Amino acid sequence: MHGVVRWVLTLNIIGNVFFIFTLSLGVAGAALSTLLSIIISALIILILLKQPKQDLYIDSYLSIRPEIETITKILKTGIPTGIENGMFQFGKLVIQSTVSTMGSTAIAAQVMVAMLESFACQASIGIGLGMMTVVGKCVGAKEYKQAKHYTILLTKYAWIACIICCAIIMFPIQQITSLARMEPESAKLAIWLTRIVFTYKMIFWTPSFLPDYGLRAAGDVKFSMITSTLSMWICRVVVTIFLVHQFHMGPLAVWIGMGSD
Repeated sequence: MHGVVRWVLTLNIIGNVFFIFTLSLGVAGAALSTLLSIIISALIILILLKQPKQDLYIDSYLSIRPEIETITKILKTGIPTGIENGMFQFGKLVIQSTVSTMGSTAIAAQVMVAMLESFACQASIGIGLGMMTVVGKCVGAKEYKQAKHYTILLTKYAWIACIICCAIIMFPIQQITSLARMEPESAKLAIWLTRIVFTYKMIFWTPSFLPDYGLRAAGDVKFSMITSTLSMWICRVVVTIFLVHQFHMGPLAVWIGMGSD
Protein backbone atom coordinates (compact mmCIF):
# COMPACT_ATOMS: atom_id res chain seq x y z
CA MET A 1 0.00 0.00 0.00
CA HIS A 2 2.91 2.35 0.64
CA GLY A 3 3.94 1.78 -2.98
CA VAL A 4 0.45 2.79 -4.12
CA VAL A 5 0.68 6.02 -2.12
CA ARG A 6 4.05 6.87 -3.68
CA TRP A 7 2.72 6.18 -7.19
CA VAL A 8 -0.36 8.33 -6.58
CA LEU A 9 1.75 11.22 -5.27
CA THR A 10 4.01 10.90 -8.30
CA LEU A 11 1.02 10.87 -10.66
CA ASN A 12 -0.42 13.91 -8.89
CA ILE A 13 2.83 15.85 -9.31
CA ILE A 14 3.19 14.85 -12.97
CA GLY A 15 -0.49 15.69 -13.55
CA ASN A 16 -0.03 19.12 -11.98
CA VAL A 17 2.89 19.87 -14.27
CA PHE A 18 1.00 18.64 -17.34
CA PHE A 19 -2.38 20.27 -16.70
CA ILE A 20 -1.14 23.53 -15.16
CA PHE A 21 1.95 24.32 -17.25
CA THR A 22 1.45 22.36 -20.48
CA LEU A 23 -2.30 22.82 -20.93
CA SER A 24 -2.45 26.11 -18.95
CA LEU A 25 -5.57 25.06 -17.04
CA GLY A 26 -4.54 26.83 -13.83
CA VAL A 27 -6.52 25.93 -10.70
CA ALA A 28 -8.80 23.65 -12.72
CA GLY A 29 -5.71 21.71 -13.81
CA ALA A 30 -4.62 21.17 -10.21
CA ALA A 31 -8.11 19.97 -9.29
CA LEU A 32 -8.25 17.65 -12.32
CA SER A 33 -4.86 16.16 -11.49
CA THR A 34 -5.92 15.47 -7.90
CA LEU A 35 -9.20 13.91 -9.03
CA LEU A 36 -7.51 11.60 -11.53
CA SER A 37 -4.90 10.58 -8.95
CA ILE A 38 -7.63 9.62 -6.48
CA ILE A 39 -9.54 7.64 -9.14
CA ILE A 40 -6.39 5.75 -10.17
CA SER A 41 -5.58 5.10 -6.49
CA ALA A 42 -9.05 3.64 -5.91
CA LEU A 43 -8.78 1.37 -8.97
CA ILE A 44 -5.32 0.10 -7.95
CA ILE A 45 -6.52 -0.70 -4.41
CA LEU A 46 -9.61 -2.52 -5.73
CA ILE A 47 -7.39 -4.64 -7.96
CA LEU A 48 -4.92 -5.40 -5.16
CA LEU A 49 -7.71 -6.44 -2.81
CA LYS A 50 -8.61 -9.30 -5.17
CA GLN A 51 -5.11 -10.78 -5.12
CA PRO A 52 -5.05 -14.08 -3.10
CA LYS A 53 -1.41 -13.45 -2.12
CA GLN A 54 -2.58 -10.60 0.13
CA ASP A 55 -3.19 -11.36 3.82
CA LEU A 56 -6.62 -9.81 3.40
CA TYR A 57 -8.37 -10.20 0.05
CA ILE A 58 -11.87 -10.31 -1.44
CA ASP A 59 -13.01 -13.14 -3.69
CA SER A 60 -15.87 -11.21 -5.29
CA TYR A 61 -17.15 -7.70 -4.76
CA LEU A 62 -20.63 -8.82 -5.80
CA SER A 63 -20.80 -11.20 -2.81
CA ILE A 64 -20.40 -8.36 -0.29
CA ARG A 65 -23.53 -7.76 1.80
CA PRO A 66 -24.10 -5.01 4.37
CA GLU A 67 -24.04 -5.97 8.06
CA ILE A 68 -26.48 -3.56 9.72
CA GLU A 69 -25.19 -4.15 13.26
CA THR A 70 -21.58 -3.45 12.28
CA ILE A 71 -22.56 -0.42 10.19
CA THR A 72 -24.55 0.96 13.13
CA LYS A 73 -21.53 0.66 15.43
CA ILE A 74 -19.35 2.43 12.86
CA LEU A 75 -21.87 5.24 12.40
CA LYS A 76 -22.13 5.81 16.15
CA THR A 77 -18.46 6.71 16.07
CA GLY A 78 -18.27 8.14 12.57
CA ILE A 79 -21.18 10.59 12.67
CA PRO A 80 -20.06 12.54 15.80
CA THR A 81 -16.49 12.53 14.52
CA GLY A 82 -17.65 13.77 11.12
CA ILE A 83 -19.73 16.53 12.72
CA GLU A 84 -16.75 17.55 14.83
CA ASN A 85 -14.40 17.70 11.82
CA GLY A 86 -17.01 19.46 9.70
CA MET A 87 -17.62 22.17 12.29
CA PHE A 88 -13.87 22.55 12.75
CA GLN A 89 -13.30 23.06 9.03
CA PHE A 90 -16.24 25.46 8.77
CA GLY A 91 -14.83 27.46 11.67
CA LYS A 92 -11.45 27.61 9.92
CA LEU A 93 -13.22 28.93 6.81
CA VAL A 94 -14.86 31.70 8.85
CA ILE A 95 -11.48 32.66 10.32
CA GLN A 96 -9.81 32.55 6.91
CA SER A 97 -12.44 34.89 5.50
CA THR A 98 -11.60 37.30 8.32
CA VAL A 99 -7.87 37.05 7.58
CA SER A 100 -8.48 37.79 3.89
CA THR A 101 -9.50 41.37 4.80
CA MET A 102 -6.22 42.19 6.57
CA GLY A 103 -4.03 43.03 3.58
CA SER A 104 -1.30 41.18 1.68
CA THR A 105 1.38 41.52 4.38
CA ALA A 106 -0.80 39.97 7.09
CA ILE A 107 -2.13 37.28 4.75
CA ALA A 108 1.38 36.20 3.68
CA ALA A 109 2.55 36.04 7.31
CA GLN A 110 -0.57 34.16 8.39
CA VAL A 111 -0.18 31.56 5.63
CA MET A 112 3.48 30.97 6.50
CA VAL A 113 2.80 30.58 10.24
CA ALA A 114 -0.19 28.29 9.56
CA MET A 115 1.95 26.04 7.35
CA LEU A 116 4.75 25.84 9.91
CA GLU A 117 2.27 25.24 12.75
CA SER A 118 0.65 22.41 10.82
CA PHE A 119 4.03 20.84 10.07
CA ALA A 120 5.14 21.06 13.71
CA CYS A 121 2.34 18.82 14.95
CA GLN A 122 2.56 16.05 12.32
CA ALA A 123 4.76 13.80 14.48
CA SER A 124 2.37 14.16 17.42
CA ILE A 125 -0.63 13.43 15.20
CA GLY A 126 1.12 10.26 14.00
CA ILE A 127 1.54 9.16 17.62
CA GLY A 128 -2.14 9.95 18.19
CA LEU A 129 -3.18 7.71 15.30
CA GLY A 130 -1.05 4.94 16.76
CA MET A 131 -2.72 5.58 20.13
CA MET A 132 -6.13 4.86 18.58
CA THR A 133 -4.97 1.39 17.51
CA VAL A 134 -3.32 0.54 20.84
CA VAL A 135 -6.13 1.88 23.04
CA GLY A 136 -8.77 0.32 20.81
CA LYS A 137 -7.19 -3.12 21.25
CA CYS A 138 -6.93 -2.63 25.02
CA VAL A 139 -10.57 -1.61 25.29
CA GLY A 140 -11.61 -4.52 23.08
CA ALA A 141 -9.78 -6.87 25.43
CA LYS A 142 -11.41 -5.08 28.42
CA GLU A 143 -7.96 -4.07 29.68
CA TYR A 144 -9.06 -0.60 30.77
CA LYS A 145 -6.05 0.05 33.01
CA GLN A 146 -3.77 -0.69 30.04
CA ALA A 147 -5.84 1.67 27.89
CA LYS A 148 -5.40 4.46 30.45
CA HIS A 149 -1.69 3.68 30.81
CA TYR A 150 -1.00 3.85 27.07
CA THR A 151 -3.12 6.98 26.62
CA ILE A 152 -1.01 8.80 29.22
CA LEU A 153 2.30 7.30 28.01
CA LEU A 154 1.73 8.10 24.32
CA THR A 155 0.51 11.59 25.20
CA LYS A 156 3.85 12.18 26.95
CA TYR A 157 5.74 10.93 23.89
CA ALA A 158 3.64 13.16 21.64
CA TRP A 159 4.36 16.12 23.93
CA ILE A 160 8.11 15.52 23.63
CA ALA A 161 7.79 15.19 19.83
CA CYS A 162 5.81 18.44 19.65
CA ILE A 163 8.40 20.34 21.69
CA ILE A 164 11.25 19.04 19.52
CA CYS A 165 9.47 19.85 16.23
CA CYS A 166 8.52 23.33 17.43
CA ALA A 167 12.09 24.03 18.52
CA ILE A 168 13.48 22.78 15.19
CA ILE A 169 11.26 25.28 13.35
CA MET A 170 11.26 28.20 15.81
CA PHE A 171 15.01 28.71 16.19
CA PRO A 172 15.90 28.90 12.44
CA ILE A 173 12.69 30.80 11.58
CA GLN A 174 14.65 33.71 10.08
CA GLN A 175 16.40 31.36 7.65
CA ILE A 176 13.07 29.71 6.79
CA THR A 177 11.44 33.03 5.87
CA SER A 178 14.51 33.97 3.83
CA LEU A 179 14.33 30.67 1.97
CA ALA A 180 10.64 31.36 1.23
CA ARG A 181 11.63 34.76 -0.22
CA MET A 182 9.05 36.63 1.80
CA GLU A 183 8.82 40.41 1.73
CA PRO A 184 10.67 42.01 4.68
CA GLU A 185 7.49 43.21 6.40
CA SER A 186 5.73 39.86 5.98
CA ALA A 187 8.84 37.97 7.13
CA LYS A 188 9.18 40.18 10.24
CA LEU A 189 5.53 39.60 11.14
CA ALA A 190 5.79 35.85 10.46
CA ILE A 191 8.90 35.54 12.69
CA TRP A 192 7.18 37.41 15.54
CA LEU A 193 3.99 35.34 15.26
CA THR A 194 5.90 32.05 15.02
CA ARG A 195 7.78 32.70 18.24
CA ILE A 196 4.55 33.55 20.07
CA VAL A 197 2.50 30.70 18.61
CA PHE A 198 5.12 27.99 19.04
CA THR A 199 5.80 29.00 22.65
CA TYR A 200 2.23 28.24 23.75
CA LYS A 201 1.94 25.37 21.28
CA MET A 202 4.76 23.51 23.03
CA ILE A 203 2.86 23.83 26.33
CA PHE A 204 -0.82 23.48 25.52
CA TRP A 205 -1.33 21.76 22.13
CA THR A 206 -0.58 18.14 23.11
CA PRO A 207 -2.75 17.87 26.26
CA SER A 208 -5.52 19.62 24.34
CA PHE A 209 -5.60 17.30 21.31
CA LEU A 210 -3.90 13.96 22.05
CA PRO A 211 -6.23 12.52 24.75
CA ASP A 212 -9.07 12.86 22.22
CA TYR A 213 -7.54 10.04 20.18
CA GLY A 214 -7.73 7.76 23.20
CA LEU A 215 -11.32 8.80 23.92
CA ARG A 216 -12.37 8.08 20.34
CA ALA A 217 -10.65 4.68 20.44
CA ALA A 218 -12.62 3.90 23.61
CA GLY A 219 -15.87 4.86 21.88
CA ASP A 220 -16.40 8.15 23.74
CA VAL A 221 -16.86 10.41 20.72
CA LYS A 222 -19.73 12.59 22.01
CA PHE A 223 -17.68 14.26 24.74
CA SER A 224 -14.90 15.07 22.26
CA MET A 225 -17.40 16.39 19.71
CA ILE A 226 -19.27 18.62 22.18
CA THR A 227 -16.22 20.09 23.91
CA SER A 228 -14.21 20.71 20.75
CA THR A 229 -17.16 22.23 18.88
CA LEU A 230 -18.08 24.55 21.75
CA SER A 231 -14.48 25.65 22.35
CA MET A 232 -13.97 26.11 18.61
CA TRP A 233 -16.90 28.48 18.15
CA ILE A 234 -16.87 30.23 21.53
CA CYS A 235 -13.11 30.73 21.77
CA ARG A 236 -11.50 30.47 18.36
CA VAL A 237 -14.17 32.03 16.12
CA VAL A 238 -15.87 34.54 18.44
CA VAL A 239 -12.65 35.72 20.14
CA THR A 240 -10.86 36.09 16.80
CA ILE A 241 -13.63 38.09 15.16
CA PHE A 242 -14.03 40.27 18.27
CA LEU A 243 -10.31 41.07 18.52
CA VAL A 244 -10.03 41.74 14.79
CA HIS A 245 -12.99 44.10 14.53
CA GLN A 246 -12.86 45.76 17.95
CA PHE A 247 -9.11 46.01 18.62
CA HIS A 248 -7.76 45.66 15.04
CA MET A 249 -5.11 43.17 16.21
CA GLY A 250 -4.60 41.62 12.75
CA PRO A 251 -3.34 38.03 12.46
CA LEU A 252 -2.30 38.00 16.12
CA ALA A 253 -6.03 37.86 16.94
CA VAL A 254 -6.31 34.57 15.01
CA TRP A 255 -3.62 32.92 17.12
CA ILE A 256 -4.97 34.33 20.39
CA GLY A 257 -8.32 32.79 19.48
CA MET A 258 -6.66 29.46 18.62
CA GLY A 259 -4.63 29.57 21.83
CA SER A 260 -7.72 30.16 23.95
CA ASP A 261 -9.43 27.25 22.13
